[in-house]
Amino acid sequence: MYLLIDEKGRQYLIRGDDDFHTNYGVISSSELLKKRPGSIIETQTGRKFFVLEPSMLDFIKKSKRGPQAITLKDCSLIASYSGIHPGSRVVDAGTGSGILAMFLASITCPEKLTTYEIREDFAEIAERNFEKGGIKNIKLKLKNIYEGIDERDLDVITLDLPEPWRVVEHAKRSLKPGGYLVSYSPSIEQSKRFYDRLDGFMSETVECIIRNWDMRVVRPHSRMIAHTAFITFARWLGSSVPR
Repeated sequence: MYLLIDEKGRQYLIRGDDDFHTNYGVISSSELLKKRPGSIIETQTGRKFFVLEPSMLDFIKKSKRGPQAITLKDCSLIASYSGIHPGSRVVDAGTGSGILAMFLASITCPEKLTTYEIREDFAEIAERNFEKGGIKNIKLKLKNIYEGIDERDLDVITLDLPEPWRVVEHAKRSLKPGGYLVSYSPSIEQSKRFYDRLDGFMSETVECIIRNWDMRVVRPHSRMIAHTAFITFARWLGSSVPR
């Protein structure tokens, strides 16, 4: 796989086994095979493209979307706030297009991440994305996590579900003491209902808002990546406390 970037910064993720046709001409696959990351290749019209080796983030950005996909800013926040690291045991539920699963699996490697999904059409999209990204440490289960979690001794459970509170009791049996249950919800009502069920957890709810700056004129862009969801981080203390 190759990542090509044109002179305007537009990115193209290609296999390189066929000639690549662009608005600026054709890039020959035989010529591309001779290029190393960091080099430049030209079309027959003389337009230049930078040649790079794609990273996991490039595969995620170019993944096929089915349902509404979690954003990279929120993926990053989930990973950092829950302390995910190589070897972490993680279960993800509500696979969707597989964006969060791919992001977290790239961190937990070589440990295998398990992701739960109940819709076969979403699972098929996610499987294709995993294959395209060359990710082998994800196990996808066609199972409703509301009915229970098979895995035990987990460090983190992430939920992108309409009713995350239905997983809380299952999570208590599957998380290590000190492990995190993370819920990603677009609605504050969902987050509040989830919070109200968190007996035995310490929790905080946040949202991540990003504002990019145009450094040519030194001012913020008029458009920004604002609210996407509320993320609740709940740390399991090991036992419930009577209220």
